[in-house]
Amino acid sequence: MWIGLAVGLLVVAALVYLTVWSPLLDVREVQVVGAAPDQVEAVRGAAAVEPGTSLLWLDADGVAESVRGLPRVATVDVSRDWPGTLVVTVAEREPVLAAPAPGGGVVLVDATGFGYRTMPDRPAGVPALTLPPGMLPSPDEPGTRAAADVVVALPASLRADLVEVRANGPYDVAFVLTGDREVRWGADADNERKAAVLAALLTRPGSVYDVSTPDLAVVR
Repeated sequence: MWIGLAVGLLVVAALVYLTVWSPLLDVREVQVVGAAPDQVEAVRGAAAVEPGTSLLWLDADGVAESVRGLPRVATVDVSRDWPGTLVVTVAEREPVLAAPAPGGGVVLVDATGFGYRTMPDRPAGVPALTLPPGMLPSPDEPGTRAAADVVVALPASLRADLVEVRANGPYDVAFVLTGDREVRWGADADNERKAAVLAALLTRPGSVYDVSTPDLAVVR
């Protein structure tokens, strides 16, 4: 009996040593998944996992919170791949608009209205955002958020034709489609209904499509 007890204690002691003091479960690699090549090292740097950190006791929530602070990162998931790999999976923000940057170039704006990246030129397929003078894109700026909401509400076929979105505020959104067609959207409200009405109206010839009151839509 005593021999069995001693063996059991030795096994427990060995397990404690392996999990607490042994380097067996130390982080040997931080694997980054989902980030663009130019962001991989930025994600590793934000994760800030010190050499010798135990994978068992590592604060995964803290790592995720740090990585989430990178402007281009939308979501983060941190998981463990035993015995020594920390996996950081990110989803980067996707641009829905591009606004002029104060120092030149453009600021890419995601679906939440957040301006997260400055680039020299507007990428192909990303419509321009025009705000009132002096306004910068932000989730707290009503025009930005309204413009982003409207773009997201449009079906892919219409979004592909977007050239410019003009947002003077949440009640005054308009945009330009290819072919110099102007759409007067009005308020950031009833977006799905307005999108459906607009799709039908665009089958008619015209240069101005007013769906600000979808039940009384007008083509001129």
